[in-house]
Amino acid sequence: MPGGSYERYGLTGNPFRDLASENLEDVELFHVNLEVDDALHNIEEEVFEKENRAIVAIVGPHGSGKTERLLLAAARAREQKAFAVYFDVTSKTTWVLQGLAEEFRKAAVAGGRAKTFSSPAWLRGIATLQKLKDENYDPVAAGKAIGLALNETAPSLLLLNDLHNLMESSEVHNFARTLQEVSDVIKPGALIMFVCYPSYLAWLTVNHAPLASRINRTFVLPGLTNDEANLLLAKKMLPKRLVEDLDPTYPFDREAVSALNQAAGGNPRRLLEAADLAIEYGVSHRLYRVDAETVRTVLAARPSPSPRQEPSRDSAVPKTFEEEAAASPTPKASATGTAAVNR
Repeated sequence: MPGGSYERYGLTGNPFRDLASENLEDVELFHVNLEVDDALHNIEEEVFEKENRAIVAIVGPHGSGKTERLLLAAARAREQKAFAVYFDVTSKTTWVLQGLAEEFRKAAVAGGRAKTFSSPAWLRGIATLQKLKDENYDPVAAGKAIGLALNETAPSLLLLNDLHNLMESSEVHNFARTLQEVSDVIKPGALIMFVCYPSYLAWLTVNHAPLASRINRTFVLPGLTNDEANLLLAKKMLPKRLVEDLDPTYPFDREAVSALNQAAGGNPRRLLEAADLAIEYGVSHRLYRVDAETVRTVLAARPSPSPRQEPSRDSAVPKTFEEEAAASPTPKASATGTAAVNR
């Protein structure tokens, strides 16, 4: 759709075309703060002050904002000049430990902690992990090396994205044992934060109970309220605005936003996907406002999306977790926060 077509809405183009805001610059610009974020911020502050250590799990379906929380933590670490290692576990990641060790090395170089002739002991330990020949490594030794690295660089954050992608990997058990050892080694000033689908946490609870028991806080991301959905759309539209005195979500009215959020089940990514379809429809049909009826018309005509399959293992998974994984978050009636579970 030509960019000029959106001028009827006071926009330079479609603000929802780029659905993913998964970089340090954009994540803070478009983030909608929830109660879960206040709790996470408090945990991070305690770590930055070296008052505490923590293992935190953030759980939710695809598109619920899990990666966004890791990137926010990375951004705060950068502001605090803290040591942070972010590692993205994708379905194509062939060897997690070796890739993670490489990210430690990169973070050390970027932070000026890697010296050519006198590397610290913790970095030499990480270098040893990079030289491992196969995935049949000693998880206790690997965990001790990573834990030492986090302790010696404190305040430090280890941020692991999409651990559910380990589920079909031969490394899934060994890496869980490695994380268990890391959790035993770290001292105040270190934070391990990982995000995953509910099914992975359920699998971990059944198959690696010692590690699951070491998770200090588990946050299940809630669906957006209609007010929060309204704010997210306004934030996405702001950089494309040509006219400042328009309603922040124009051409959508509040009923349209509610209809979009209801259809998305409160899921931020699905909300933006639905808004993308609706605003394109409005432009192509030369509508001056996209109301709730228009939204329902557009969404009724779209093909039904194929459900995203979560990775699974043969080991038993509690039924309640499977049901939670399958269900979309339900939009809340008011902005009353998050499910934060102490473990």
